[in-house]
Amino acid sequence: MFDVSRRRLLRAGAAIGLAGVASSSATADEGHDDMGPSYEEHSSPELEKYAHELSIPEERTADGKRRGADYHEIPVEETTHSFHPDLPDTTIWGYDGQFPGPILSARKGQRLAIEFDNSGLPSEHLFNVDERIDGTTSENYVGYDGSVPEVRRVTHFHGLKVDSANDGQAEMWSSPDEVTGPRYAGPVQELPNRQDRLTSMYHDHARGISRLNNYAGLVGPYRIKSKQEEKLNLPDGEYDVPLVLADRSFTEDGELFYPDMFMANVAGDVATVNGAAWPYMTVKPRTYRFHIVNVSNARTYDLSLSEGGHDGHGGEEDDHHEDVPALHQISAGHGFLEEIVEIGHHGDMESLVLAPFERAEVIVDFSEYAGETFTVTNDAAFPYEGPTDHDDGGHDDGGHDDGGHHGDTDHPMIHEIMQFRVADEVSEPDTSADPTELSLPNRSGPNPDTARETREITMEMVMPGMDDGDMGGMNMDGGMDMDEPMLHTLNGNRWGDPVEIKPQLGSTEIWELKNEDDHTHPIHLHLVEFEVIDREWHDTDGGSRPPHPNERGGIDVVKVNSDETVRIAVTFEGYTGRFPFHCHVLEHEEHDMMRPFEVVSGTAGDDRSRNGGDHPGRGHGRGRGHE
Repeated sequence: MFDVSRRRLLRAGAAIGLAGVASSSATADEGHDDMGPSYEEHSSPELEKYAHELSIPEERTADGKRRGADYHEIPVEETTHSFHPDLPDTTIWGYDGQFPGPILSARKGQRLAIEFDNSGLPSEHLFNVDERIDGTTSENYVGYDGSVPEVRRVTHFHGLKVDSANDGQAEMWSSPDEVTGPRYAGPVQELPNRQDRLTSMYHDHARGISRLNNYAGLVGPYRIKSKQEEKLNLPDGEYDVPLVLADRSFTEDGELFYPDMFMANVAGDVATVNGAAWPYMTVKPRTYRFHIVNVSNARTYDLSLSEGGHDGHGGEEDDHHEDVPALHQISAGHGFLEEIVEIGHHGDMESLVLAPFERAEVIVDFSEYAGETFTVTNDAAFPYEGPTDHDDGGHDDGGHDDGGHHGDTDHPMIHEIMQFRVADEVSEPDTSADPTELSLPNRSGPNPDTARETREITMEMVMPGMDDGDMGGMNMDGGMDMDEPMLHTLNGNRWGDPVEIKPQLGSTEIWELKNEDDHTHPIHLHLVEFEVIDREWHDTDGGSRPPHPNERGGIDVVKVNSDETVRIAVTFEGYTGRFPFHCHVLEHEEHDMMRPFEVVSGTAGDDRSRNGGDHPGRGHGRGRGHE
């Protein structure tokens, strides 16, 4: 673990490098020698809140068939988008020319074939490309001497169990001029969808510029549906709604604002939902199902419902959480939770915390609230550090611990997200299931007792040139040398270092995710889903704690808070090959918190759960110290 003086130094260096974060930019000719003074404060134009209605992405219809699979040919285009009626139209990059992209959907076991057409993208990026970041020049690739165009993209289908060639990994990019990366595997991605129902997303993953491409708009919802969920009689059709959360900043002329130089944390100061800034949604007094997806580069949300409206001009009203409908969470992305989790005042959890690229499916019953208005509020500051009240249990469940959610006051806080306005009456009977009486399907998954290997994965924040034994990174005047941007690592290694983790196909492993820096890191593994075994603070003697109620199911992203170790059980099934795992704060992933693991053939056998389930990698659930 870092000693106190070293950690203090790193935090100070981060503060210098992050001054203003989403509120800063450099002029083109100022160079990189003195990062602090090179930046000037920026804030978006003042926008009236709740002045326009939420738009709902539509489910995309296939363009035809390819080898028996539904085939989609999706243009990736530079176009314009209206975020708010008070802003001029904004230049974006979008799948099908829209932000977020259309919903891509399949039934369980239904194959899809997806081809993306880059010809609608320009040759120059929408944002400045910082070539200090690996992946932006040919020298960053082993055995590759081709060019690295400024504009390039590859699409990752997040949470899908798919072979390496179709996974959409960082070095599989292609450009509008058809220059391809060293691991490019072809224009069509084949998706078998042989897994349980899923709420997720597809998004850009190009090495060196993924943070820029996502911020420009290259992200959209993805769903796998199943007969199992249909039997639950959940709200459907117009009452089954995606909510894609993304923070953004804007210039006075309506363009997206992103810092010109690499910064380790970037947050916008405007909340957008489904591409609309601070929208409202008119709902009927009945039950709705919401698929909430956080696609922000780095912002974590701590979401609650509050009574009443808002003055619409940024003035905050007192929060009222007493008489509001509860959120009933049924899934964290993969399959279903072990049991329904009630979120709200006096519920199983006070609020819903979603780190970047985490998801939650919730059912909300508005039937007793005709004519009322509710505001979705956010209590998480930026950057998010998790709870700090460790001696008191400090559950990262959206509870109101002092300190942990409040981050750095120099960074933009977003207190409100959107509004729900409940109509006076419903036009048709609500025949969907009562969320308080739902019984979710039984779960099965990885059994930690059968684990063949236990691995420790550490997370560090360092200045380039600094190691545990010296104070490298300091300049001759005793100040921080900011010629190189802040670096985040896993096990002290970077993306291009040799592969160290090689699990056997079919084996179950326990990974101990140990966070030793000052940020919460949402860790994502490609190919697999996993379950949380327990959590443990480093600075207390309280021992391990059980998973949060809404972690008791299959997930592929887990929050690891500062000074915390999270243990997960994961079964590596389906495919051999090389896959990434990384922090899903996109700026951390980019520099350089992403590492490969390689699933290898062997005689590991079948480590499926002791319940005998058909879905290893989904939650074993009971008998693991659950509350």
